[in-house]
Amino acid sequence: MTEALGPLSGRRWGQGAPLVLLHGFLGDHRDWPEALGEGFDCLALDLPGHGLSRHCPLDSLPAFETVTDLLLASLDTAGYDRFHLLGYSLGGRLALHLAQRAPGRLLSLTLESAHPGLTELAQRRARLASDGAWHQRMQSEPVERWLDAWYQQGVFADLDPDARAALVAARRHNDPQALAALYLGTSLGHQGDLRALPCPFPAQLLTGEQDSKFTTLARQWQQAQPHWQHRVIPGAGHNIHRARPDAFLATLRPLHRIR
Repeated sequence: MTEALGPLSGRRWGQGAPLVLLHGFLGDHRDWPEALGEGFDCLALDLPGHGLSRHCPLDSLPAFETVTDLLLASLDTAGYDRFHLLGYSLGGRLALHLAQRAPGRLLSLTLESAHPGLTELAQRRARLASDGAWHQRMQSEPVERWLDAWYQQGVFADLDPDARAALVAARRHNDPQALAALYLGTSLGHQGDLRALPCPFPAQLLTGEQDSKFTTLARQWQQAQPHWQHRVIPGAGHNIHRARPDAFLATLRPLHRIR
């Protein structure tokens, strides 16, 4: 069932322990495996500019604080007082900010192909410059052109031409201006280093075997969080839940009993 949930919209389905799902940049609630509903009461929220929330404006910055406010208001509307939290890529970085703001509401945290933050000022400046260039393309180029270029990036190397074309077709209906605002506002150049975030709840990192960058990053991250689990999923790249939904679901089944 799709519905408006306070400032954001999304989809709710399934039965079981409450699970909040935050998609990656350009995604929406349709990306998640339907089978998640066999063990969880799922709430997949669409981020500003995306899917059912494509007309939700991002009126103020910093974007991490603004989006966290929107997420918390939507969770309050939906009645999700305590929940498992799962975020993919950008959704994982937003999940970290949500966990930082409201740690007492989380039953667990699962981060799929997520970045904890850059540690050096020079790295953040370089990332802002790169993201600024993408921001300009999103505002000025035909959406199909920059989307095709986006999915040519190395992190999406596991995509074949048909899969890439299907993603471009699926993503072209989002709001380019709202996407651009969210993208630049949540740049890694603006994000602090959250790898040592205090977490009074179980947490795990998921990375794809074919995604060497984020697998290496997660191994380094685990040094700051030795109690976190890190699972490397064979046969998957950056988007594990798309490439290996069976293995993805298996990593979540132990959470069914935590309520």
